[in-house]
Amino acid sequence: MKHETSVISARNLGVKFGRKSVLDGLDLDVPQGSVTALVGGNGAGKSTLLRVLVGALVPDRGSARVLGLDPAREGERVRERVGYVADRLEIQPRTRGREWLEFVGSFRRTWDPAEAQRLAGLLQLELDTRFGEMSKGTRAKLALVAALAHRPELLVLDEPFSGLDVDTRLAVTQGILGHLRDEGRSVLLVSHSMNDVERVADRVLVLEQGRIVRGGELESFAASASGGLDLESALLRGKLEEVMS
Repeated sequence: MKHETSVISARNLGVKFGRKSVLDGLDLDVPQGSVTALVGGNGAGKSTLLRVLVGALVPDRGSARVLGLDPAREGERVRERVGYVADRLEIQPRTRGREWLEFVGSFRRTWDPAEAQRLAGLLQLELDTRFGEMSKGTRAKLALVAALAHRPELLVLDEPFSGLDVDTRLAVTQGILGHLRDEGRSVLLVSHSMNDVERVADRVLVLEQGRIVRGGELESFAASASGGLDLESALLRGKLEEVMS
């Protein structure tokens, strides 16, 4: 698959929380039209990196460009063109899904109510349920609809499959992410599930100790991994070197 331009690029990104370096001189490129998976163990800096890219966190050093914009200075413009699903959704417990989508849509110039309804149907999401009564998987579905209904150029997902049943995972990976790729839109996703990554991604980036330590097309990545692409079990054990040789 040929990609001519990058929708995301970062150089020498650094973020510290106190004395701890969470991102440490990170360099990153995400090609346009790709579905790129970002993988790494707990504490590797994945969620921090995504927050920097959508303008929710200003790095201590380095620079980033998302769709040609600087998220540290132009965060609002970035968020107009990017759909972002955080690892956790915070909504008032009594708010119904439909009410929250209407609220989100009121801030989006390109919000498409018909698209929101279509996505909710695809994901079998009951929009009249109150947030406090929703399961973790239902909340994940709601977040996906909110991120996609304004038809973003780039979708950024932090553990989008967490809490989803098998059928919904297939609907997301094949019905939604596959469709976005077919349209030439781009996706950057964080996931611990290599089954999901193999199903939908065409590129993989490995983040370790605040840096991208390996990356490439999924097929060549799998072929060069020792013992096959057993990255998921290595992540769980914190032993990325097992698949880095």
